[in-house]
Amino acid sequence: MAFYAFYVALYAQIAVGITFMPLWLKAQGLSEANIGLCMAAAAIIAVFINPLVGAVADRTRLNKAILIALILCATATILALNAVSGAFLVAAVFLIYRALISPLVPLAESILLANLTAYRLDFGQVRAWGSASVVATTLLCGYLIDWFDARVILYLLLAILLAKIVTSNHLPARARTAQPAITTAAILRALRDRGFLLLLGSAAISQACHGVFYAFSTFRWLEAGHSTSVIGMFWSLGVGVEIVAFVFGKHLTARLSAGRIILIACIAGVLRWGLFGLSADLGPTLVVQILQGATLGFTQVGVASYIRQNIA
Repeated sequence: MAFYAFYVALYAQIAVGITFMPLWLKAQGLSEANIGLCMAAAAIIAVFINPLVGAVADRTRLNKAILIALILCATATILALNAVSGAFLVAAVFLIYRALISPLVPLAESILLANLTAYRLDFGQVRAWGSASVVATTLLCGYLIDWFDARVILYLLLAILLAKIVTSNHLPARARTAQPAITTAAILRALRDRGFLLLLGSAAISQACHGVFYAFSTFRWLEAGHSTSVIGMFWSLGVGVEIVAFVFGKHLTARLSAGRIILIACIAGVLRWGLFGLSADLGPTLVVQILQGATLGFTQVGVASYIRQNIA
């Protein structure tokens, strides 16, 4: 149960970050353009910080210790965000916070993938618990903002981070089965594999498209006249369909190759983002969110399958 409990807390934090955190930033005086810059800067920081943290974890095998240290530092940063004022300081501290939390998912997934066999776990099943947490958290956050205001977002994040500190302590410190060392030669060998590069590129494009959606969809839906409670329901619908994708991911990977699964995700992405750009009305929005099962769920299931079969 340790992995399930931690993934609930892990994805509760992600839920707040991708749904309503931009609304909190706007309440602190940042313009939508500056919020977009912050989100872009956070993504750029992740490009550098994630491989660096990953390399340290691979060499030291201290994945759990690094994970807990980052969570503790992120908790301190949330307290700092609650204390600072002014758009520049808020943006600076927010970027520090994002730098601290960005390696959490890859670190958690490295621990999970290394222990799948020993604990008889299925990646899709564990990940589905994280998605279920997103559903509950977005609904809760939407209602809380309606009842109070955007300030409640930081208090909710603080509670979630404290839950992550508790649940992360129950994760295994090391893989139960021996893991091969990841060497520079192995990385270069993977990068020379055209199939791996194509899969990596298509998966990256599929996931990168979600960045703009996470930053601005709440604003777009608010401008279309939807309340934060309804917006929470929109997010929950998307994640609900995503859960279905993860739950049935094992059956999907048994019938289709990783490349075909990601191809389906990319095609769904063309449909989803095209429709989102055309309309934010209720009907089109429901279709947009249903397609999340493919654009996010299928992509992650496909990549996990490829890594498990060819790299892990």
